[in-house]
Amino acid sequence: MVARLALLMLLVLLARGTEAVASPRSSQENLEEAVAYLRTIAYNPDLKLCREAPRVAPNVYWVASDNLLAYKALEPYDTHSASAMRSELVRIAELYNLPTSRDGVPLSLRYDIIMRDDAVLEMPPKDITHLTLYNGSYLLRYDIANGTGGFEDWREYADILLLVALSNHNRGDHANALGNFTLAANMWDGVGLRDKAYRLEYGEGQADGFSHAYATYKLGLLLFAAGKLATSLSFGQDVVARIWSMQNQTNGGIFTHITPDGGPGDSDTNTETTALVILGMTSVRAKPISEFGLATFLILSGCMLLSLAICWRIKRAVSSVCFQRARSAPNRKRPLFGVIKR
Repeated sequence: MVARLALLMLLVLLARGTEAVASPRSSQENLEEAVAYLRTIAYNPDLKLCREAPRVAPNVYWVASDNLLAYKALEPYDTHSASAMRSELVRIAELYNLPTSRDGVPLSLRYDIIMRDDAVLEMPPKDITHLTLYNGSYLLRYDIANGTGGFEDWREYADILLLVALSNHNRGDHANALGNFTLAANMWDGVGLRDKAYRLEYGEGQADGFSHAYATYKLGLLLFAAGKLATSLSFGQDVVARIWSMQNQTNGGIFTHITPDGGPGDSDTNTETTALVILGMTSVRAKPISEFGLATFLILSGCMLLSLAICWRIKRAVSSVCFQRARSAPNRKRPLFGVIKR
């Protein structure tokens, strides 16, 4: 009975452990498809930039944040394309006299937190200003967070909370970094990050039929912050699963919206969302989410249970043999105290 129970527990543990170990392999394949999306579907080799979206905005190119995030996301996987995009961004910044970092890369004053470890956010975070740099055979646009208004309610937005947490981290303020990260993580409801933006209608026809939708890019940002802050998520694997369920199985890009029923609605894949997912997945690869560590524990526990079961079976078998031999041996009288009478 004990052996059967131990073996049953072993099977359960190994099944869970195999599932946990298998997910990074599947996730790796999905990650490669997302990288390929940026390199092929999104990337225009003539402009050396990634388009906003293949269906809803194929001729729109954003300096920030799309192409800043895209070149950063591609750096570990395709240095040639990433370098070409970075050089083009530097050229555009010089041509249009955009504010830049020390190395000439245009600033967004928001996602610079991701680009550089010394970047910080002005508090409260500023509103976004949308600029059109060129309007001809294609549209070149630029977002910069230098608006006159500020987000006084920034704690109600998951993405702003995560960016502020990263800013806190860059300042060395680890207590507030973890606090703001936790506030954002607590918005997870099993489908997405339900923040104030969820309660607003997105428009643009990207979530037709639904009055509310989650933004997929925020889940990528959540993973990126978790990796950067070296903290784990108890529901980390659920976040990863949700993200990959939003991957277009044809082109590898990530759909921008998650509807309340867990689907993509009528949303399109786009550069910004896919780049942030790549950055998030890359960030947590070297710092596994909590369940990855659980796999090792489960396998070791299974091995221990198997060893105990085998030892118990061996001990029982040996005892049984000894008992049988004792019963079958002749009943001889033994001398007392080792004295042999002659």
